[in-house]
Amino acid sequence: MFKIEYKFNIYVEIYIYNLILDFNKGAVMNKIVAISGGRKNKISEKAIKTILSNVRSKYNFYSLSDFEILTCDACNGCVEKNKCIKDDRLNEIYANMKNCDLIIFAAPEYWDGVNAKSRAFWERICFSGRHNAYFPLKGKKGIILGVSGRGDSKHVISDLSRFMNDAQIEIMKKISIQGEFACFNCGYGENCKVGGIFELYPHNPEIKKEKIPTLTNQHPEKCDKKINKKKELIKTADYINRFFR
Repeated sequence: MFKIEYKFNIYVEIYIYNLILDFNKGAVMNKIVAISGGRKNKISEKAIKTILSNVRSKYNFYSLSDFEILTCDACNGCVEKNKCIKDDRLNEIYANMKNCDLIIFAAPEYWDGVNAKSRAFWERICFSGRHNAYFPLKGKKGIILGVSGRGDSKHVISDLSRFMNDAQIEIMKKISIQGEFACFNCGYGENCKVGGIFELYPHNPEIKKEKIPTLTNQHPEKCDKKINKKKELIKTADYINRFFR
C-alpha cells in the first residue's frame, strides 16, 4: 500500500511541477501545434500552412529551421522532471505540445528515413517523455505529413508513426506528399545519372518548371494531368474543424 501511494504521489508531483513550469515559460493553450521539420519555405512547411490557413482553431506554428536542435545523449538528465536539460528552446515547443489537442508534424525523407533534425527532435521528446511511466503527450491527436522525392514517403511516415506511438499520441491521419529532389537545384541534376532527376525522368532529364513537383502538381513524371495535393490538405483541415468544434 505504501509503495502504491508513494508512486502515485511521485506522478502527481511531476504533473504539478510540469504544469507550473509550463505556465511560467508562457505556454499558450492552443488547440493545434504544427511543426515543420523541413527547410524553410519548402514543401513540408507549405503543406502544413495549407492546413493551418483553413482551420478555425487557434494554433502555434514552428519551423525547426529556426531552432538549433541538439541530439539526445541518453544522459538521464530528464528522469526526475520529464524535461530535457539541454537549453536549445526545444522545451519551448514541448510546453505548447503538452497544452494542445492536436499535433501536426511534417518532415522530409532523407535516405529512406526521417531527416536528422526531425529525428533529433523526436528522440528527445520521446526519451524525456516516458520516465516514471508519465507520458505528457498521452491522448493527444496527431497528423503526419511525410514528404519524399518519390512521393510514397513510407519511410518517413513509418519513423514519425513510431515516435508518436511511443509518446502515446493517437494518430488521426497520415498523408504522403511528393517534394522536389535537391537535384533539381544543385546545378548538375541533368547530367548526374545517380540523382533524383534521372530516377524520375530517365529518358528525358532536362529540367523544366512543369517537371518539378509542387503541392498542386504531384507526380508530374507519371502523367500529364496535374494531381492537386492541396485538395487533400484542405479536406484534412475540414476534418479537423469537424473534430475540434
